[in-house]
Amino acid sequence: MTFVWLTVAALLLIAGALAAGSLPRVDLRIEERVLIGIVATILVGSALTYLLTLVAGLGVATVLGGSALTVLAFAAPSWRTPASAVAVWTGGWGALMAPEQRRHRLGLGFTALASTVVFIMLFAHTLGTDAAGNLNAGFQTVWADWSQHLSTASSFSVAHNLPPQNPLFSGQDLRYPFLPDFQSATLMVLGASPPLALALPGALLAVCITLLITVLAVRLGAGLVVGALAAAICLVGGGLGFTGILADACLHHGFGAAQCSWSGLAAHPGDIPSIVAGTIHDLPGLVAAQPRAYDGLLTPASVQPLHNQQWYTPLFAWWLPQRSILYGFSGALAALVLVLAAVRSPRRGYESFALAGLLLGLMPLIHIHTLIAMAIVAVVLAARWRHRGWLVAAAVTVVVATPRLVSLVGGPHGSAADGNVFPTVEPGWMYLADAARPVLSFGSLVSGVGGLVRAVLTPQYWGFWIANTGVALPLCAVVALAVALRRVPGAIGTAALRVRSLFADDLVSVALAFMAVFVVANLVVFQSWDWDNTKLFAYWYLGAALLVATLVVRWWRRWWRGAVAAVTVSTVLLTGLLVLVRLLPWTPPQDSVGGPYSTATTADAQLAAHVAAATPSNAVFLTEGKPNDPVLTLGGRTAVMGYYGWLWSYGTDFASRPQDVRTMLEGCSTQKRSECAVFGLLRAYRVDFAEIDDRIGDAGVFDTQVNVSWWASQGFPVVARSDHVTVYDVRGA
Repeated sequence: MTFVWLTVAALLLIAGALAAGSLPRVDLRIEERVLIGIVATILVGSALTYLLTLVAGLGVATVLGGSALTVLAFAAPSWRTPASAVAVWTGGWGALMAPEQRRHRLGLGFTALASTVVFIMLFAHTLGTDAAGNLNAGFQTVWADWSQHLSTASSFSVAHNLPPQNPLFSGQDLRYPFLPDFQSATLMVLGASPPLALALPGALLAVCITLLITVLAVRLGAGLVVGALAAAICLVGGGLGFTGILADACLHHGFGAAQCSWSGLAAHPGDIPSIVAGTIHDLPGLVAAQPRAYDGLLTPASVQPLHNQQWYTPLFAWWLPQRSILYGFSGALAALVLVLAAVRSPRRGYESFALAGLLLGLMPLIHIHTLIAMAIVAVVLAARWRHRGWLVAAAVTVVVATPRLVSLVGGPHGSAADGNVFPTVEPGWMYLADAARPVLSFGSLVSGVGGLVRAVLTPQYWGFWIANTGVALPLCAVVALAVALRRVPGAIGTAALRVRSLFADDLVSVALAFMAVFVVANLVVFQSWDWDNTKLFAYWYLGAALLVATLVVRWWRRWWRGAVAAVTVSTVLLTGLLVLVRLLPWTPPQDSVGGPYSTATTADAQLAAHVAAATPSNAVFLTEGKPNDPVLTLGGRTAVMGYYGWLWSYGTDFASRPQDVRTMLEGCSTQKRSECAVFGLLRAYRVDFAEIDDRIGDAGVFDTQVNVSWWASQGFPVVARSDHVTVYDVRGA
């Protein structure tokens, strides 16, 4: 029945997209309606299904029922005028097929086809089962992040964890934005395999994001080619890390380190021809078999090609591994297109603002950084385009988001003892290594503003951003200055107007709104790990990508300006393109970006299935903290403490739990049973089962001193066993 249920779900998605796409009564192109409809149906449908399962449980009936309710909810406003809803689609189709739209159709079709093929190939490689039955990830970042997503999804689909408790930290509500993983869990309930349930929505939303960026550029007056190029920059854009391969090729040819440095070339100009020739000779071989990651991802600082690389290729740092940003970014783009259409519409367009507010109101359940970013963007755009609809959008957002926000604000925000307190103030973000990060307060914020102003006046700050993102920030700064100085009389004002005239008015307005996000993210860190502010910078980067793409397309065919355009785009694309080359089949396995990276062996999967069948769904397990622990990722059970790195980055207040977990795992080899603290701790944390794995050297294991022999000697009943893992029933401890 799996095929039948998934087919029904797909048909309901199509129906929901048609209903949601016809809801806005403003001027939207048909492709915009399709994309908005798909995104709205996925996001709103997941939320409605979640609410339904809280009442009736998680099963096939509630999953399909939630989808049906979504269709009805979007179709209800049009039930009195169904002809107008149909006319929206027929009129949009007619406009798209008009003869003058031929180039637009071809460009849009090519972009859709190319993005679909690319993302099907990429997401098909994210997680899969090999011929031997082993579950493997295709990328290291996917292995790391999707283990968490798989644990959350399995806690819903296997253990029916509703309302959700944190499967990685027993006894605590799940405060991580769980709706994307819940949506994948609904597909698992319909019979989809875990790899398919996680990959399919991701691929669909990645295609939607690519096309939404493209249609956004069209709406802003920049054109379809600009949109396609901007989408490419958002996916693989980076900085100057590609220069590292030039140095490596030079060294590979036999030149010394001093000769291969820029200072060495300047000091010995006579050697330049031979050094350049040798570098070019060895360059193709190094491109095919790259000795290191030139974007710096998962690379020790000493091996990174540039100092303090923090901006990694987005495709492998965000879009593939971090599922929540796919849902959040697509929702934000859909909301942005809706409000941009509404503010220009002769109609009031309140329903468009309301739908945008609904999408953003769900963000605390999906991707909290998106809500922060879009709140900033909305304030700037509302000041630019006055419309009462902004109040409608704000009201809907507040009503929908408040219950979850109250829970998040009232929850833990780390602890000083664990070093994960948030939010904090970090002027200039990470341009200074190990800079102090005081907790956010009025005083620290005022001081931080001064620190940011001082940072912007230093070459180190600009060097950091140029090295990491190429020409993106300098171009944004030039555009912002041009806007600020355009009314100044004389040559300065004239030059500012010339720069300003390179970009469409609406594009500049939206880009400035995204620059405001950049300023805030350069000042306040909203999560324990400061690198996570990249989830905010992703929105600034969209605005920067639109500006870069506009400049490149505008200058491409204009003599010397074409060369400038080529250099401009190379500073943001070459590093990412180098990384993509490592996906090609001729890349040596040790240098490839792809895996396989073992998520679960066949024995692990069998163990997880046995545990799921033989233990209560709400059972608490003592585990060793591996990210890919099969009892969590496939069995759906709850751990006393899962992978420490995730929990730390979420701002978990650990108290004494890490030490208590160590105590339990290490046993009491030198103490009498009556003096052993393990048994009291098992009762204190309400542990039902202990999973003891002898692979204590695996990545992410919290305590490498696990006393396997002590646990085996205690006489606990064995619930499940594999070649490496034994699960003990400790309820009688």
